[in-house]
Amino acid sequence: MVLGALINELPTIEEIYSGAEKSKFFSDPHVKRLWELSGDSTLFSKSPDYLRSLRKTLLRDSLKFFVRHSSFYAELLERLEIDPDAAEYADLVKLAVPSDMLRGNEYRKLLIDDVDEKGFIFSSSGTTSNDPVRVYRSFLELAMMTRANTLLFEYVYGGVLREGAGLALFLAARELRNKLNFVAFVDLALQGKKIKLLYGMDLVKEVSSGSQWQRLVPNKKAIMEFLKSKEEPKLLFTAPAGVHLLTKQFEGMSFVKKLVSKLFAGVPPVHLGTGGVIVTGGGTKGFTDLPPYDVIVENARRFFKARDFEGREAPTPFMDVLGMTETLTALIDKHGVMHKIPHPLQEVFLLDPKSYELVEEPGKEGILGIYDPLAISWLEVFLPGDIMKFVESDRYYGREYVYVRRLTKDEGWDLQRACGGTLEELMSGRSTA
Repeated sequence: MVLGALINELPTIEEIYSGAEKSKFFSDPHVKRLWELSGDSTLFSKSPDYLRSLRKTLLRDSLKFFVRHSSFYAELLERLEIDPDAAEYADLVKLAVPSDMLRGNEYRKLLIDDVDEKGFIFSSSGTTSNDPVRVYRSFLELAMMTRANTLLFEYVYGGVLREGAGLALFLAARELRNKLNFVAFVDLALQGKKIKLLYGMDLVKEVSSGSQWQRLVPNKKAIMEFLKSKEEPKLLFTAPAGVHLLTKQFEGMSFVKKLVSKLFAGVPPVHLGTGGVIVTGGGTKGFTDLPPYDVIVENARRFFKARDFEGREAPTPFMDVLGMTETLTALIDKHGVMHKIPHPLQEVFLLDPKSYELVEEPGKEGILGIYDPLAISWLEVFLPGDIMKFVESDRYYGREYVYVRRLTKDEGWDLQRACGGTLEELMSGRSTA
C-alpha cells in the first residue's frame, strides 16, 4: 500500500465530489450501494428491525470487500474464524481495535492493499506527549461522510437546511478544519448547503517556560459580523466552553456596557432567528471546571434567543455532537428532545467492561464500540474509550445513547480527546503544539 497524494489543506466540497467520482472503487457494486445509501434520507423513516437487518447485510458484504482487497484482513478473518457470509454482530467484538492502536502512522497497517492514493488525514489533538491518533480518509469517504452526516444533522435539527439561507459561526480557528473531524464535517456540510461560515477564533502560538503551545483567541470582526447579521437561521457551532464563556461575558456586563453593546451590536440577547440553533461538540467530558451541560444550556438561553420553524418564540435548541477522529459518522443529540442517536448505517454497540459481552440491557453501562460500513479504506471497528448506556427509543434506531464518562488511565485508557474536547483545551490554553 502506497499513499501518493496526501494533502494538508481540507479540499473544497466540489473537489471532494469530483475526486470521489474518480475513485477506483466508485463502480464497485458494494461501494456503489454504500454511496447511494449515504445520501438516502428515507433511511431515517425506516423501522429499527429493517435497519438492523440492513446493517447486518452490509457488515457481511463489507467483510467480503475487505477480504478481496486486503491480504491482512483475509488472514485476520481466517485467524478469528469469521466467515463473512455468516458474520454476526458478535463478531464485531473480535474485530474491534482500541483507538490507541491508531497513533502516529499505525493507521497505515490497517489500510487495504489498493487504497485510493489521494486522500486526507485527520488527527487527534496531540495534547499529550504521545503521538496523536490519525485516520486516513479517501475523497470517496469524505464525500460519503459529508452526505451521511448532513442527513443525520438535519434529522436531529428537525428540518432541512435551505440552500444559501442563514449564517453560521464556528468558535474555532479556520486552521482546525485541516485537523479535526468535527470542524471539517461542519465546514463541508455548510459548503454543500452554500451557507456562509465564519470562524470566530484565531489560533495563536505562544511560548511559555521554553515550550511552544497554541491557544484560541476571539476574532472580534467575525463574531461582530455574526451578531449584527439579520440573516436567519443563525447557526452557532462551538465547544460547550465557548457558549459558556460568552454567557459569562453577558452576565458580567454592567448596565452601561449592556447599553453600549445593545446600541452598537444589537446584543444581548443574541437573536438566532427562525430555526436558529447552538451546536456543541465534545460534551463537557474534558473541561472539569465547566458546569453540567444542562446548566450551560439554561444559562445560555437567557442570552441566546431563537424561534421554532413556525416562527414562534421557543427555548433555543441545543444539539451536541459526539464524534472523534476515528468516526466517519457521528452521534448527535438534541437537548431535551432526544439522546444521542447514530446514523442509520452505523452499528453502535456496548461491551460489558468485565465480560466483554455485548450489553443488551437498557440503562446498563458499557464500553462504547462503533462500526461504520461507509469506511472502505480500513475496517472501521474500534473502541474509542468511552462509557455509555442506551435507552429504548421509538425512533428509527430503536435506541438512543447517553454519554457517561471517559475511561480512565487506571482502566488502561490514555487516549487524547479530539473535536470539541480539543477546542475546549485550546480555549483554556491547555493544549500543547
